[in-house]
Amino acid sequence: MPIFDQGYQHWSGGLASHAWRWLAITRHGVRQGLKSRLLRYFLLVAWIPALGLVVAVSLWGLLERGSSLASAFFGLMSFLLPGMVTDPRHYRVDFWRLSYGYFLQIELRLSMILILLVGPSLISQDIRFNALPLYFSRPLRRIDYFLGKLGVIVIFLGLVVIVPSVVAYILGLLFSLDISILRDTFGILLSSIGYGLIIAFSAGLLVLALSAISRNSRYVALMWVGIWLVSGIVASVLQAVDSQQRRFAYYSKITEPPRDGQTPQQRRALRDARRKAATEYRLGELEFSRTDWRPLVSYTANLSRLGQELLRTNETWQRLSRLESDPGAGDRMLATYMGPQFPWYWSAGMLAGLFGLSACVLNLSVKSLDRLK
Repeated sequence: MPIFDQGYQHWSGGLASHAWRWLAITRHGVRQGLKSRLLRYFLLVAWIPALGLVVAVSLWGLLERGSSLASAFFGLMSFLLPGMVTDPRHYRVDFWRLSYGYFLQIELRLSMILILLVGPSLISQDIRFNALPLYFSRPLRRIDYFLGKLGVIVIFLGLVVIVPSVVAYILGLLFSLDISILRDTFGILLSSIGYGLIIAFSAGLLVLALSAISRNSRYVALMWVGIWLVSGIVASVLQAVDSQQRRFAYYSKITEPPRDGQTPQQRRALRDARRKAATEYRLGELEFSRTDWRPLVSYTANLSRLGQELLRTNETWQRLSRLESDPGAGDRMLATYMGPQFPWYWSAGMLAGLFGLSACVLNLSVKSLDRLK
């Protein structure tokens, strides 16, 4: 039977700074996540909208250099005015804002699915298998543990939101070959990075709080689906019911002549009147949305509202609508493409409240070693 010396053995490895000890937890979590084939496939799918953004800004750079192929491509887009295609440099910022806005709206939905795949088991599995004493028996604080788990979500979301934004920006610069584009669009890049960080930290801390209150990751996933999908459905139903009531009250005031015996001119005038009424109704809806609180019920609607404010996409649509020679066409553009108008700080307050509540739940649910039983 062998006898082992259990005396002190010197360790010759390097000691990491205490400020970076959370990084070991993040590295381990990322490695574990990448072992999932489903997650790897989803990351590839999430990069498809990024390819669309890269193609859009790259072709716009070619359009600024006078490419006929890019001119023909953008001529097919319905929301682009002819003046934008003939003078692309003047509308460079507007196009970049709209391109990044569409990209980030798509990635916001994909980010919710990504968090569903990554987040529920981050803390719940440690609680289920009683791994917290193993963590806190090391020189590790609770803040290090939380930062390490949050870092896993931030890295995965950064791969599908922040990294594609930076790559598309660099390629857009290269295809444009105009140094002035750096001055015009650098703020858009900063806004995109800031918005990606808001999604990562807000949603990441929220899903960690949910993961800390249950040992079963399936229950955590259901709670996340409830916050993500159910809250969005409830907000949509509240908006739809209220909108239908106003729609009925508005159209009930419009009287139509009998259809029998109408001349072609009368039918054409009737169609124009209906189109005008529909545009006025939708513009009225936009005006009403300035004070509508119902979208605040939806978690993703709050994130989307902050993204619109950071990228200033609503201001872009207002500017483009004024370029229409027909005022009715400009009104239809606003009614079709503009997003919610309620104050952005309403959404910021809701997200800040959820952030503080999540931090309190984590602080109460995960105990350090001296408080573990």
